Amino acid sequence: MSPITAREAVQQTADTFIAHRSEFEQLAERALIDLEQSDERSLKLPDRPFYDSAWVSESINSDGIDVQFVVEEFYFPLVYISTDNPQDVHDTCTNGGQAVKQLAPHWYICKRDWN
Repeated sequence: MSPITAREAVQQTADTFIAHRSEFEQLAERALIDLEQSDERSLKLPDRPFYDSAWVSESINSDGIDVQFVVEEFYFPLVYISTDNPQDVHDTCTNGGQAVKQLAPHWYICKRDWN
């Protein structure tokens, strides 16, 4: 089995977002509420068959909250950003990482910092 390329990972994540958009939106909305009501800084989201893992967390040095879904490749997560500003998700979308593609308002595929 050959490793997946960055282009393939981004495309598969985008396709999965399109196919399950309403479910992703509901999960992100619920995650924001759950985090706000907890005393935690991050929470794991329930498992679903269309992603490998997911969590919600407060962004460091910002008022943003991000929800990250690992769909195909850990280093190219689907990210919901409450502020719609990729600068608020350090090491995933900025400061070592980078926003690769915006899929919709608040929804990005980012390239996570490899370190």
